[in-house]
Amino acid sequence: MKNELILLCHAATHAMKTGMFPTLHDPIEHLERPRLSALASVYVPDRVITSPSHAAVETGRTFGIEMSADAQWSDLDHGRWQGRSLKEIYDEETGALSAWLSEPDSAAHGGESLEALQGRVRRALDEQRDDGTTVIVTHAIVIKVVLAVVLDAPLTTVYRMDLEPLSAVTLTRADDTWRLRCKSSI
Repeated sequence: MKNELILLCHAATHAMKTGMFPTLHDPIEHLERPRLSALASVYVPDRVITSPSHAAVETGRTFGIEMSADAQWSDLDHGRWQGRSLKEIYDEETGALSAWLSEPDSAAHGGESLEALQGRVRRALDEQRDDGTTVIVTHAIVIKVVLAVVLDAPLTTVYRMDLEPLSAVTLTRADDTWRLRCKSSI
C-alpha cells in the first residue's frame, strides 16, 4: 500500500485575517464554514491528525471520522507575541522582529525558533509510517517547514511561500523518502 500525507492548512481565523500572531484558542471564521463542508468530498482519509489548536480541531471535524490531536503538528510557539498584531510588534520590537524574520535560529519572541520547529517536524514526519491516506490539519508555517525539509531547502525559503487557509500539500513516501506530489485539479 501507499503512504500518503495530505497536509491541510486549517480554516481561516480572525487572527489570520487581521495580521495577528495566533493563539491556541483562535476559532475559525464563521464565513469559512461553507468551505469546510466541501472538504469531506475532496479528501477521503483513513486517518485524521490535527494540531491541538482550536482552529485545526474544528477543521478536522469536517471529515466525520475519529481524529487525534498531536502536539508535534502544533503551530510555532510565538512566545510573548501570541495574540498581538504584527504592526504592534513592528512598532515595539523592530529589531527582534527583523531577527526572527531573517535568522532561523532566532526565538526573539521568547518562543520557538524555526530551527526548533524543523526538528519537531522531522520527528513528526518520521513517525508517519501507516499505510493509506492521512490528513494532517496543521498551520501554514508548519507546512512550509515540512516543504523545506522534504525538498532539502534552506529554512529561509519559508518566507517565500504563501499558503492560503484550507490549502493542501500532498506527500507520498517511497522507501524512506518523502516526495512532494502535485495533482491535477481537473
